[in-house]
Formats: sequence, structure tokens, C-alpha cells
Amino acid sequence: MRDKWWKSLLSPLAAAGLLLAVAAPAMGPAAQAAAAGGSGTIVDGLYEEPGNLNPILGPDMTYSQIVDTAIFRNLFMITPKGVMEPDLASVVPTVQNGGISKNGLVYTFHIKPNANWTDGQPVSCQDIYETWKVVTNPAVLAVTRLGWDDVQNVKTISPKVCQVDLKKPFPAILIDDFSENLPGLIPYSVFHGMTAPEINTASFNHDPTVTDGPYMFQSWAPGASITVVANPNWYGPKPKESTIVFKIIPDENSLLANAQAHQINTYYFAPIEQAKQLKAISGAHVFFTPMAAWESADINFRNPALRDRNVRVALEMAIDREAILKKIWLGYGVLSAADQPPIIWANNPKLKPYSYDPKESKILLDKAGWKMGPDGYRHKNGKTLQLVYATTSGNPWREATERLVQYWFKEIGVKMVIHDYPANVYFGTVLPSGKGWDLGEFEWTEGYDPAASEEQLYESGGAQNYGNYSNAKVDRLLHEQDTMLSQSSRQTVLRQEQAILHQDLPALWYYTPDEIDAAINLKGYQPDPWYVETWNCYDWQLTQ
Repeated sequence: MRDKWWKSLLSPLAAAGLLLAVAAPAMGPAAQAAAAGGSGTIVDGLYEEPGNLNPILGPDMTYSQIVDTAIFRNLFMITPKGVMEPDLASVVPTVQNGGISKNGLVYTFHIKPNANWTDGQPVSCQDIYETWKVVTNPAVLAVTRLGWDDVQNVKTISPKVCQVDLKKPFPAILIDDFSENLPGLIPYSVFHGMTAPEINTASFNHDPTVTDGPYMFQSWAPGASITVVANPNWYGPKPKESTIVFKIIPDENSLLANAQAHQINTYYFAPIEQAKQLKAISGAHVFFTPMAAWESADINFRNPALRDRNVRVALEMAIDREAILKKIWLGYGVLSAADQPPIIWANNPKLKPYSYDPKESKILLDKAGWKMGPDGYRHKNGKTLQLVYATTSGNPWREATERLVQYWFKEIGVKMVIHDYPANVYFGTVLPSGKGWDLGEFEWTEGYDPAASEEQLYESGGAQNYGNYSNAKVDRLLHEQDTMLSQSSRQTVLRQEQAILHQDLPALWYYTPDEIDAAINLKGYQPDPWYVETWNCYDWQLTQ
């Protein structure tokens, strides 16, 4: 009976099981290209078409960043082991080596002597200055101004040595502004003198002819593909293949079919329900990588019932999250006690996930004054304890999760209504409005430095504090760590903040899933939890 019950609740996953048998040709075009001996064409399957390829413009899209990272670089990068290393820069600045002033207000960057743009111009302090001026122009549609708004001035010590002065300490600036490619750095030679409208609509945004990465832009066929070719003048290791074609395939079924037919060499961020079929592909290596991300359901504090902590704890303890991990994610992930995943340095290892205990949930709801009625639901002052659960539509594992949550809530007398939306509507309108939902499920992907995310999500009035959560102590701790230069000091403060979030439950904490990626007939592919897949695309090499 239990197996039948699970199968009925997991029917969205069964429907998306994709149990199709695709007859794979002996060798697809991507594999045939390897015969060129280092001059082959790698095909990367993209689920979404990038919005643009300008590394400072929005929208913030993962698939824009995948292409951007192949053709643009920043001063630093974070390795898969979580270590910051120089990229365009020749050294990582620290207080100890004099690259960061003791008061945290002055940063000195040394750019590699052989780092050049594809137009022959050196990557220099002028590019950092121009990026700062463009990003902080309020009329420019920048993907973010975080960190750049704290810059007081950018000074040229020499063409390859740059001093950045801050208005106030912001220790996350190395991560947020100088270790990403969305936002990244833009070429002074292209953007100097442009007005904001010209920047927002520049041909460069879809035809970036001046880049500084291992590959350089060649062409974009809208709706079909983007092609980049090896940059012969790149300062880093020579790319092992001559071309990467980013093939736009906006359907997960089609991406799987292309992988099975050996028509693509990489499949990034594959859904869990396809893991078994991907592992069955000859020449495929499927990676399960712990993520710097977490899945949770924001709690909307505008609902008076949810302001009662007893109710929030009751909801958390009513959900068998271990069963979700086992049945839906096949065990690839870990349960969450708060928001920060285990691989983040701010994670508080002393916190333990809430246990699954529906009996305790019922006791807590009784204590909160919500009494069970003859209809099987709880009532208080003439009102039914009814909650609207919202998430993105068309996602099989989220559909399965919400069906299970709905069942478990019914077991404790909570009526749950499901209302899902397309992703653009959900994130663009529904969540920010704070209307039409009580529990809003989504995944948040963290950067190496979590401070900015914490402020956006949990500080009172934070830009993405969708549930209107407010705790004065959390606000104080976040402001306190903002001025600290020592990571160990910041870790202590952020772990205190984590303990409060564990107790307060501004969200129902679910789990940190593994990222699932596949490389087919390709070696050198190595997922990095801090970056998109192309971070080391220069090392990718076809095997057939």
C-alpha cells in the first residue's frame, strides 16, 4: 500500500520519466570533429537562450553566464576546492601582502602583463574604471550594482596596477565584483564615451567582438546556437579544442534525446529524473556535485497565522524531508537546518535539521489555538488554517514535492491550496508582490561569500526578502559582519545569524541538492560549485 501511495503522489515524476529509447548513431557531428586532432567542435546544450552577452547587463541568467565565462574573464576565480586564485590578476590581494589596507578601504590590483583584449588592447586599470562608471550609472540596465556602489574612486597607479578606494569596508567585493563574469569587466576601448541608452542597446551586447577569455565570439544564430572559437592570444592555457557551439535546446526531453544521440557533449544542470538515463549513455560521465544552494519555501509573514512560531515549527516538522530526498532526489543531497549549505564557510555545523514528527506538529498547533474540526481541518476564531503554496510550474520534482507537502499538511489538519506560475511570473511578480501566496518554494544559489545574499533575503526590507521577515538582531549581525575583514570573525557572526534563522524559520528549510551535469565523449569537464560549467572550458577535450 505504501508503495502505491508514493507512486500516486510522485506521478509528476513518472510522467516526466522520459522512458524513451533513442537510437544513437555510431558517431554524431560533435564526436566526428575530434578527428581533427585538437581542432574539434564541442557542442554544449543550453536549456535557455542567453538574454545578451554583455557581462554587466541584466537579466541575471545562468545560460548567459555560461557563454560569458567562455569569452570573458575577471581578476580572480574560485577553484572547485573553494580557493581564490588569480585569473586576469597576477596576485590575490590581502592585508598581509599589502594589497588591502588595514582599514579595508583601499584595494590594489595587479593585472597580468600578458592579459589583452582581442582587439590587441591590454586589459588595464582603464577597464576597471570604465566598468565602475558604467555599472553605477542608474540609467544603465546593470545586472547588479552591489559592491560597485561602495567604490569611491578608481585610480591608475600604472596601466597594469589599479587602486580601488571604497566609501566603507565591503569584504565581499573581491567575490561579488572581481570574481564573477556576470557582472564582469567590460573593455574601455568599446564603452568609453557611450551614453546609457547606447550601452543598453549596443551591438556589442549580442556581438561582443572584444573579449579577453580563452574563446572569442564568432556568431549567434538566434534561437539556434552561439559559436565561439579559441582565442590565440589568451594569456592562459591554450584551449584543447578550436570551437564550442552552444546549441539552444529549450526542452529537457530534447536535451536528453540529444545527449543519448551523442549530438551534444555537455548537459548542464540536468533534472534528477533524467539521472538514470544519462548514466546509461555510452561515453557519458555524470557528475553529482554538492551545491552552494538550498531549496526552501519562504514563509509569508503578512499572514497573521504564520507569525506564530509554533505554527511555523509545526509545518516544518510535518514534512518528511528525508523521504523527499530519498524518493525524489534519489539520495543526492543533504537536509537543511538553515539556509547556508555545508560547503559554505558560514554554515553552522552545530545546527541540526528539524525532525519529522507529525505528532509534535499537532501538539504545537493545538498550543497555538488551532483546533481540529469535524471537517478534518483546523480552525480558530471562525477561520480555517488554509495556506496557499506556490512555486514554478512545469517542474516535475517541485510538483511532486508540493503534492507530498499537501498530503502531510492534511494529516495535521492544515488545508493547502497549490497555485503555481511560470518562472518569469513567479519571480517577476508573484513573490515580490507578497500577494497570493503563503509559502513560496524556490532554490537559491549562493556565491562563495554569503553576506550579500543574507542581506537580500533576511535583512528587514531586503531586496528579496519576499516574506517580509524582520528580526532586529539579524539586522544588527549582518551590519556588524559587513565591516569585518577577517573571515574567521565574520564566520562567528554569520553562524550566530544562522542559529537565529534556524529558530525563527523565515522559511521552511528543505535540503541542499546535488547539481547534476553530464559530459559525453569529453574529458577535462569538472563542475565547480562556485561557477557555471565553462569555468575551465579551455581544458575540455573530445575523446571521439
